[in-house]
This record gives sequence, structure tokens and C-alpha cells, in this order.
Amino acid sequence: MSGEPDRLLAGVRDVSTTDDDDDERAFGDLYAASYARLVGVVGVVAQDRQEAEEAVQDAFVRLMGQWPNVSRYDDPEAWVRKVAFGFVSNRRRKIRNGLRAALRHGAAPDTPAMSGDAVDLRRALAALSVPQRQVIVLQDLGLGVADIARQLDIPVGTVKSRLSRARAALAPLLREDANDHV
Repeated sequence: MSGEPDRLLAGVRDVSTTDDDDDERAFGDLYAASYARLVGVVGVVAQDRQEAEEAVQDAFVRLMGQWPNVSRYDDPEAWVRKVAFGFVSNRRRKIRNGLRAALRHGAAPDTPAMSGDAVDLRRALAALSVPQRQVIVLQDLGLGVADIARQLDIPVGTVKSRLSRARAALAPLLREDANDHV
């Protein structure tokens, strides 16, 4: 894990927080020295490493704008930790508020179970590549080839090719006898 901050700093090295090289170096040193520790501490609180990484990264982004002031603190790492904890709290609060809002609207309406045909179609679509699935679904929504090309920002010929290949792949999967389990 010791190489992780250096690897992550690769994109940050060319960003200047101030005109002073010493301040820039100090910012990088703080990041390299404290990133793993901060992720560990915030991860224990958040109980989710990915959430902790995002919170610490967001805190360092905020620090970039505040570095001229925070760099004079006795413990800049404590400032980053506090901001990261704040990000975790804010995310949790937003999730909690979203759940409360959803519950205020009552229980979700009962949705009928998918028919056998729908299950077969879903399985068949899953067998396609994502680009093929995109063109088939967009065409099913009623979009023409030119509209699909515009939507996906690809040439019309590519849409036609993907549609053709998708149909060829779907045909054997959607035959009546292909789904009979007798």
C-alpha cells in the first residue's frame, strides 16, 4: 500500500495549488504520508473502503483550494480527516433522507411476476454485447436507424451492422423450441 499514494498522485503532480514549489511539495508530502492512514480511519467509520476512498479523495480536492490556509495549521491531516468524516456523514444523511422520502410515498405497488417469455427475452438480450443490446433496445423504443446513430454518436452503417448481428444472435435464442424444457 506504500506505493498507492504515489500512484494516485500521478495526476495531481502537475496541479499547482500555489506558485510556491515548497507549498506544492508539502501538499504532495501530506498526501503521500497520510492517504492510506486516512482511508483506514475513515473506512472504519464508514464501514466501506470504497466510500472511505471517495471521501478522502474529495477531502484532498477541497484541501487544494484551502491549502494556503490549512498548510499553516499544526495538523493539516486532522483538517482532511474532519472534512472526509463530513463527506461520509453527508452521504449517509442524503441516503437516509432519500429513503424517508421514498417511504412517505408508501409501499411500492405490487409488480406482477415476469412471464416466461419476458424471462427468456431478458436471458437472450444478456447474451448480446452491450453495443448490440443498445441498438436493439433503442429500435424497440421506436427509434429509427438514423436516430439511433445520433443517440449513440456512431455511423449509420455501424447501427445497421450491430442490428443485423444482434438479430442473428437472438434468432436461435428466441425460437419456440429453444426454450421448451420438455
